[in-house]
Amino acid sequence: MKKFIALLTFTAVLCSFASCGNDVADEVSEESSVSSFSEEITEEVTTEEVTEETTEETVESETDEITEEEISETENTDEPSENLSADGSYEEAIEKLLECMNNKDVEGMIKLTIPDRYYNVFELMAEMNGVSLDEYTNEMYDTSNESIRLVEIISEEPLDEYYTEAINEMYGGLQVISDYIEENGSENIDYEELEKYMSDIGDISEIKPYFEIGDGYIVNCKFESENENGEKDTYEQELIMYYIDGEGWKTDLSMMGYVKKSKQTSINSITATIYKAANSALVTLDEQGVEIPDCIISSDTGKNYNVSDDFISQLEKELENFFPEYKDYDYFMIIKDGVSTYAAAISHDDSKFIGTYPANKIYSADNDYIERDENMTYDEIYNTCLEQIK
Repeated sequence: MKKFIALLTFTAVLCSFASCGNDVADEVSEESSVSSFSEEITEEVTTEEVTEETTEETVESETDEITEEEISETENTDEPSENLSADGSYEEAIEKLLECMNNKDVEGMIKLTIPDRYYNVFELMAEMNGVSLDEYTNEMYDTSNESIRLVEIISEEPLDEYYTEAINEMYGGLQVISDYIEENGSENIDYEELEKYMSDIGDISEIKPYFEIGDGYIVNCKFESENENGEKDTYEQELIMYYIDGEGWKTDLSMMGYVKKSKQTSINSITATIYKAANSALVTLDEQGVEIPDCIISSDTGKNYNVSDDFISQLEKELENFFPEYKDYDYFMIIKDGVSTYAAAISHDDSKFIGTYPANKIYSADNDYIERDENMTYDEIYNTCLEQIK
């Protein structure tokens, strides 16, 4: 599993080099940039696994120095990196990527994970960040000698518009740099001039990459790794697979965690808006002399608790004035002592991401909010809150 973690780190670092601080989505905070690439990795593996493997890798790097000659001997790929293509099925593309990983063919990994015209961009941005791709490539050889194979494709789902737009926005930023390199050459790049060139463009998010995604999937895979001692481990990993005409399938490993953070941040923001709109509506009702019960109000009438239809009608009428889009979401809110004290919501289009306000918390009757288990479903959160308010 170490090798897959190394590749996750590798692609996250590459993308962070070239991001130039330009977030993939407005909702993503600064913590989603260069310094947080390790968080994307730990979404897929436990802290214990990362700690154990990092320790082992440190020992290996201290005791097993690999010379350039040894590295060249290791690179025995059946097919040169420059001739790699992935024009068959996405499963074949995954197999080719694993072959490159097992052969420590870093150029091949880049070829299969990065659109072709952006290789020089990554080289340039790496240098601007004080490290060359060659130096980082050498670090890749210090990972374990484990092998990894694809056991099965567990599931696939079409790449939705959210992921497609996120990919386009990230690579749109690279397109600007790529155009600059093509216009000026890569030999003597003036970094200050490049930064001015980019700042003069204005909204980089409006720039489109040179390619269009012809087909794309989120693929959940089961992999098996085997270390040098013959010990095996199986685990699941989601991959984004997308097709570029003329280049074949690309495997994206960095965008998954990034977009998940963006979606979670977005639904948390929506939930906070519902919460605030509800409190504004309650202030209006209070001024009108309406008695406000301690209750739960939900978009699902079956989840309403200790509240009359008349009060719900009055609240929804006022809620419409402050946030008419509230109807686009499934939600519930807790009202106590005349104010909304907690809210949770999910989108009609994507129920995987559950927003809460306060974020990542569950209501507690003693006003000391409970930390939310990220695996809890929307209904489980509701049931927990219901027990607290009764």
